[in-house]
Formats: sequence, C-alpha cells, structure tokens
Amino acid sequence: MSRVHMRHIRTALETQFEGLVDVDDVQHSPEAQRTAFLSRALAAYTLTQAYGLDLDEAALCVTDGFDDNGIDALYVNGGRLVVVQSKWDADGKGSPALGDVQKFVQGFNDLINDRFEFFNTAIKARKPEVDRILDDPNATLELILVHTGVGTLSKHAVRVFEDLQADLNDPVELVTWRHLRQEDIHRFVSGQLAGQGISLDVLLYEWGVTSDPFAAYYGQVSAAEVAEWLEAHGQQLFAKNLRKLILDSEVNESIVQSLLTTPERFWYLNNGITALCDRIRKKPIGGADRKVGEFTCEGVSIVNGAQTVGSITTARAKDPEAVSKARVAVRFISLENCPEDFPAEVTRATNTQNRIENRDFVALDPEQERLKNELLLENHKIYTFKTGEPDPTPDQGCSVVDATIALACAARDPMLAVQAKREIGRLWGDIKKSPYTQIFNPSVTALKMWRVVQVMREVEQALKEEQRKREGRSRGVAVHGNRLILHLVLQSLPLDEFNDADFGFDSVLGRVKPNSIKVLKRLAELVEDQYPTSYLASLFKNATKCKTLVASFDKA
Repeated sequence: MSRVHMRHIRTALETQFEGLVDVDDVQHSPEAQRTAFLSRALAAYTLTQAYGLDLDEAALCVTDGFDDNGIDALYVNGGRLVVVQSKWDADGKGSPALGDVQKFVQGFNDLINDRFEFFNTAIKARKPEVDRILDDPNATLELILVHTGVGTLSKHAVRVFEDLQADLNDPVELVTWRHLRQEDIHRFVSGQLAGQGISLDVLLYEWGVTSDPFAAYYGQVSAAEVAEWLEAHGQQLFAKNLRKLILDSEVNESIVQSLLTTPERFWYLNNGITALCDRIRKKPIGGADRKVGEFTCEGVSIVNGAQTVGSITTARAKDPEAVSKARVAVRFISLENCPEDFPAEVTRATNTQNRIENRDFVALDPEQERLKNELLLENHKIYTFKTGEPDPTPDQGCSVVDATIALACAARDPMLAVQAKREIGRLWGDIKKSPYTQIFNPSVTALKMWRVVQVMREVEQALKEEQRKREGRSRGVAVHGNRLILHLVLQSLPLDEFNDADFGFDSVLGRVKPNSIKVLKRLAELVEDQYPTSYLASLFKNATKCKTLVASFDKA
C-alpha cells in the first residue's frame, strides 16, 4: 500500500502548495526541482497539521535551501519555537539517515546559540523572531522530523535526540521532538480527503446526558484512551481551541505527578476536558445502562483541557500502568441544532475561567498584611499581594511578585534566585514551609523589602541598557542571567543595614548600575569558559550549574 499512500500524499502536497512554495533557487534538473518542491511542501504541510497554520502562512515558514543547516522550516508560535526537517522519499520505503538527523540537531543547536553566521538568508531574516523566543525564559522548543518513508528511526538517530534532551531538559522540560513518517502523514491526508474532522469511538463511564437547550454527553473516560487520541490525531485534536498544545510547566508537572502517584484520585483533582462535536451518536451496545456507554463522536475538537491531554500523554510514556488506572471527566457537546456563534462562546468561556494558583494562597499569610501596612505607614508606598489587585506603578510601590524575586535573590543561598528564575510559583508553594518562609518571615521589614526591590529595578535597567549594546551569548547572559546577576549584586551590598532608616541607602543605590555591568561582564566570561555550548535559558535555571558559577565568581 506504500505506493498508493505516496500517491495520496503527493497529490495533497501538489494540490495545496503548488505556486506557494518557491523552488526557483534549485537550478538542477526538473526532477530535482520537483523533489525539492515536495520536500518543502511537506515541511509546510506538517505545520498546517501540527499547528493549524493556513497554507500561505505555512509556506512562508519554509527555509529549505543552500546553507539551511538542516532546518527546512521554522515557525514561532507565541512562546514556542518549532523547527522542521523534511525529507521526501519517493519510493516511501526508507527512514531518515543518521547524518541528516545529526545535521538537523547541529543546526538547531546553532540556532538557539545565536550562531546565525551558519545559516542562509531565509533563516537570518527570522532572527528577530528567534531572538524574542530565546529571550523568553519560559519558551519551549520543538523539533519535528518528517519523512515519507515507512521506516522507524535507528537507535543511533534516536540517541541523538535523546542526548539533546538530556542536555537541554535539565532542570525543566524545554525541548521536545517527534518523528512523523508515512503513516502519520497519510492519516492527515486521508482525513482531509474524506472532508471530515476527527472521529472518535469513546467508551464513557458513569455517563449522563443533557438535551435542553443543546445536546451534550458527559462522564468519565480512561486516561489511557485520552492519550491514544493525541497520539493518533496530534494537534488536529485542538483545531477549534484558542491555542494549540502549549503546556504551562507548573501546571503540567503537577498533573503528571498526580497521574503517576495517585491515578485513582485523578478524576477528583482534575477539571477535565470539554470537546465540541459536529455530531454524537450512542451505539446500541449497553442499552440504557448508565454505567458504561459507547459513543461515536464526529468532528471532534477539544476546546478546553489541552494541558490535561498533553500531561496524560507525558505520564503514560513514563508509567503506562499507572495511567491506565486513571479516569478523566469529559464533556462532549454536540453542535447539531446550535446557533452559529455557540462554538465560539463555549471556547471563550471555558478558557477564561480563573484557576487557583500558588500565588493566591499568599493572601492567607498574615505577614503579607503586616508588610502592606508597614510599607504604607512608614514609607507611604503601596504593596499589593492579592490576585486581582492592580499593581502599583514603580514610583508608587511594588507587588508581591517584585518582592518575592528581590528577596529571593537577596538570600545568601543562590538556589532561591535560581528558583525565582526557574519557576516563581514554587516559592509560594506552602506558606508554612521553606522556601516561602525563608523569604517572608517576621524578621523581614517592609523597609528592607522596598530597598531590595529598588536595587532589583536598578539592576534590571542596567541589564536592559547592556542588552541593546551586546550581541550573541553575551547579550543572552544579560537576558537570562538577570536573577543570578541580581543575587551577586545584592550579596556585595550591606544588606543587614537595609533595615536601618538612617542608613545612607541612596549612595549605595547609585553604585548599583556600574556594579551590575561589572558582574555581567565577569559572569559572561565564566559562562563561556565553563558552559560554552549550554542553552542559556536552561543554564540559568539549573541549580548545579548556577552554584558552580557563583562559586567561581566568589573566587575571582
């Protein structure tokens, strides 16, 4: 069937991308030009399926050509950088070569380390977009290898990707990769040729139905089955969602841990999934028994719960047995007989409801109220710590976010500064335990809090000015090393004196900017000496590496 599948894929690429994908730079035989077209169209098509791009937008993402450094398409989606390598295998029987995979990963490393001199003009033109992503400490990266052959990746090729992840995903998951082959591409194509969306046969436990004013079925679904949905349909599963599968690291990790440690409680702890369907039909099997029912859902799109779906898939890869014990709350809403604007209304409403975050629990700590009152009475400044309160302007005061970062970086332990960079929410995890109590406790005065915030703002201003002057990895240290730099600057100041209202703080504050520049210069040198190939956004979230940098800095 490979030959037939290849014909279907080729027809889809030619129908959709003829005239949109440029191959004028290919000056070889017509056959070579046609192969280049199909390979480039395949890269663009992959983005339409993985991220819902329209054809014109996907075609503009193509970067294939001389000096592409293994990257055939590049897409920036919010806080996510996606790179694609595509290979058109005409007979559909092969698999990606190890050398091609190595070139792809090397090109990716060059890209994230700001080595644009190794790329063609198409990729160089995307530098501003890439820089924005690389400046984002919460950005995520994805590599997609798409190949029309039926073969799987060799263990050596898989090792190349796994080594990349081992290097970059420490301490947090930063980069993911996936290999799409002929069967995956044909699944996309066959769905389009049939003119249908996703169709799911769903086993719904403890199910119920609502028929007025619109039909909907609800109940519990096996978590393992949910993972199979994503594996089978990819990002198409979220076609009508406000966003694709872009996971919040804090929430994602929490969901995964819940699945792995207490799967039998997952239904109670998770908000579940909402899906819109063009049509829902219950199968006769099981009759009216509400214990379990089998349903066919046509034109399915998950509009809320993408994090849950992705986290289930992640957890299943780690422990399939545990995930098989979990169930998920699901609502399937039929769009039959619904008004035209109803899908958009459901999508908007289910994605804008507030969720409780760690920060919200800070409001339960009486120390926060004390700091607020002290700062207002003694310094005439505003301090906000409750979610929903408008943050004061810098001259009016500060928020709990400002105070948390500044006080964490002022601590002697540099690991608190690293945590502030890595995931600030963890610092608010439990208001009765460390690290929260290391930052906020009765010994912290409002005056000291306000002064370390002022130092933080001076450091940030100095780093912003340096970012405009610097390029490459030196600039990257100014962007991603901001919390560690703040920590080093604060440790050089007489912090014990910050509680004294008569202390000459203004003169100290005046020296912060030049000191920040000196610290930046030295830290950039240490990074290049000790971690010359490390991705900077990941490096400054790594406790071990940052501890080493601080120790080296102290010895200088």
